[in-house]
Order: sequence, then C-alpha cells, then structure tokens
Amino acid sequence: MKRFDNKTAIVTGGASGIGEACVRRLVNEGATVVIADFSHERALKLEKKLQDEGANVKAVFFSAVELNSCKTLIDFVVKEYKHIDLLVNNVGGNDLSRDLDIADMDISYFDELFHLNLRCCMYLTQLCIPHMEKQGGGVFVNIASISGITADFRGTLYGASKAGVINFTKYVATQMGEKNIRCNAIAPGLVLSPSAIKYLPDNIRELFLKESATNYLGEPEDIASIVAFLGSEDSRYVTGQTIVADGGLSIHNPTVFDMIDLFKKHDQERH
Repeated sequence: MKRFDNKTAIVTGGASGIGEACVRRLVNEGATVVIADFSHERALKLEKKLQDEGANVKAVFFSAVELNSCKTLIDFVVKEYKHIDLLVNNVGGNDLSRDLDIADMDISYFDELFHLNLRCCMYLTQLCIPHMEKQGGGVFVNIASISGITADFRGTLYGASKAGVINFTKYVATQMGEKNIRCNAIAPGLVLSPSAIKYLPDNIRELFLKESATNYLGEPEDIASIVAFLGSEDSRYVTGQTIVADGGLSIHNPTVFDMIDLFKKHDQERH
C-alpha cells in the first residue's frame, strides 16, 4: 500500500518547479492531487501528461493574491473529492527589482508580496481547517525559505514574509494539534528549479556549491521527498517544525571553507 492511497492533496503553484515535483511524488505514492496554479495552461499540460500515465490529478486555476480564488479552490476540492488530507502551501515568489535592501526596497511592494507569500498560506489553511476537523484530521506542509531564517543582501520583504510562514506554522501546529491536524514547514536553500537553471549563471551556482556542506545543489525532487514524509503518517509525531533543506549552507561558520583553503595552502607551502 502506498502512503497516500485514498488521500486527496492540494499543491499550490503545482505546475512547475518544486510544486510540480511534489505533484509527481504524491501521485506516485497514490494520492489524488489538485494542481492549483495561476498558469492554467501549464497546469493543464501537466494534468494531461500525468493522467496519460494513470494518475488521478486535476488542474484548477488559482490566483494566490485573490481571496475569492482561495475560497473557490477549497470549495471545489471539497465538492469534488469530499475531503482534503494534505495541503501543500507552495505558491510564492518575489520581484528582486523591487525587493532590494532596506535602504532601497520599494515599500509599496509590501502588500502584494505578503499577500502572495503569507496571506494566501494563512487563508487556505483557515479554509481547510473546518473540513479537516470534520473528517478527523489532516496535514499542512508550508514551503518557506532559508531566507526566512538567515538574512541576505537583498530580498528584505521576501525574507520577512517567509519568516512569517515559519512562525505561522508553529501557531497552526499549536492551536490545531488536539484536532489531529499537523503543520510543518520546509525551508529550502538554492534549488535548481527550471527558473534557477535559466537565470542563475554558473559562477553564482559555484558560489553556493562552495559554501555547501554537500557536494551538490538541491533539486525540486529533494524538496518533494520531504513533503511526502511530512504529509504522511511516517511523520505523525512531527509538528510545528521547519526542516532546513539547503545542503548544509547555513550550518557552519561562514569562514569555514575559506579557512580550510588557507590551511591547505599553508600546508602545501610548508612542504
């Protein structure tokens, strides 16, 4: 028996990148999956491809910045499938031409970005809870970011919104645990999604790789495997947690690898 047989899952932003990888992983483990995405055409293409492979999936148009779209999505899933066992709050984004450092960022971008990254997560969760409570439980997995834990040279608003997702995860877990509803988050570092592959030059990827404890950079499937764990009964004793998936980028003193290089060079010069 697969871990998600007879389970219904929603993946927001499910038509590409980490979201698509989550959809594929969940259907491979037996779930019925709703692909909720603003790019309906792309979601429909994924729907057809997976249906041709025998998966039970449905593409639904979804706009994360519209409250009515959140309600329409949940109403549709409940009407169509009668229950919601897993919600993966994956949708999110940022415009780094507006979200700069604190001195130069566009403060008028605040509402739009927080609606996309945090309010959507909050409202979908709120809408799901009565249904999960009625059916005896459910699971939320929120895709946050390492930017919600560590600071960067830009992306100030994004980092603050993802920190909100991480803390919101704890609140849901605390308040809903007695109802058999769990909530956890994942904070990915750099993940080689199609957009990252397209827009990140080799020297930037090499910089991340140099500072990672692992000898590889993450792929969407790495995050999807954690989603599958957190969404299943294998993690039934885990709630309110944020799993950092960044290849060890954030675990060490930032000078460690430079120090290693210096000591290696020193040893070579001595010999």
